[in-house]
Amino acid sequence: MLVGDEVQYTARVATHRIMNVNISVGTRFPAHATSMGRVLLAALPPAEREIRLARAEPRALTPYTVTRPDLLGAVLDRVRDDGYALVDEELEVGLRSVSVPLHDRRGAVVAAVNVAMHSSSRSVPECVADVLPRLRTAAGLIEADLHITERYVRVPPM
Repeated sequence: MLVGDEVQYTARVATHRIMNVNISVGTRFPAHATSMGRVLLAALPPAEREIRLARAEPRALTPYTVTRPDLLGAVLDRVRDDGYALVDEELEVGLRSVSVPLHDRRGAVVAAVNVAMHSSSRSVPECVADVLPRLRTAAGLIEADLHITERYVRVPPM
């Protein structure tokens, strides 16, 4: 979920620790440097996205973090077009993650789901070929449950 200019974890299943920070429900990270944040930012109307990025003043968290507004804008356009985001060592050196959006019944992006791993466990092409299809399948199952839940509970927009 986007909270201001950050992505906030609302659920998490950990297999083993891969980051130097401990992630729990409520943890926040700068949206520009995370795959989930990029999926959510990419789904925003262009004017709102620009306002959020300008307000946040994206900063480098590693030597690989994309912070230039023009490059970040192009990355977000590609995320929107491709339907997923892959972030490679931009939040933390050694961390690679891939995310896909979760859509409500109207098709609006309301959340994102990701898989994070140590960068030595799979290459970027392996993430796209092996992890992304499974992640999309899991997202589809989550969306199906969400769509049923939406009949009874209002799901707020981002």
